[in-house]
Amino acid sequence: MMEKALRSMRRSCAIAALAKILYNAPDEKIAEKLHVTPAEAFHLSSIGISQLRHPSRSIELGDVSIEADQGALVIDKGLRSLLVDWRMEEMFGTRCPECQIPLEAPFGIGWAPRRGAGRPGRPRRFCSGACRQKAYRRRRRSTLDGKSEEAGVRETPE
Repeated sequence: MMEKALRSMRRSCAIAALAKILYNAPDEKIAEKLHVTPAEAFHLSSIGISQLRHPSRSIELGDVSIEADQGALVIDKGLRSLLVDWRMEEMFGTRCPECQIPLEAPFGIGWAPRRGAGRPGRPRRFCSGACRQKAYRRRRRSTLDGKSEEAGVRETPE
């Protein structure tokens, strides 16, 4: 149902709307990926969200809203295939800051591929414990280097 409604829209508007809804992407990132200005990205996402609320599409999406339960959206195979076809995960998905490997899509707070699925708690920032440790060591090293530089610049009282 959702896939059919999204495919009937202009592709750039649908991508901008999905980026806002599923990935909580800022206008700057949407603009970068769609090669437009941030103001145009805001406009595209507004149009896309408005089109999803239009009666011609909202009647089709009535079944989806019935399946939605307290902010958890059921992502069916059609919508999943649309996300893969349009490479949404590659464009807007989060990546490990250390090795740039894509992390699993959290789909926002309360969103899960099916009811009861998903990982509880905060979304992952790093792909593994090794990357988390590497980032910690880099932060610690830079903090210690900053303290040693400050210690070497001490002025002696006269």
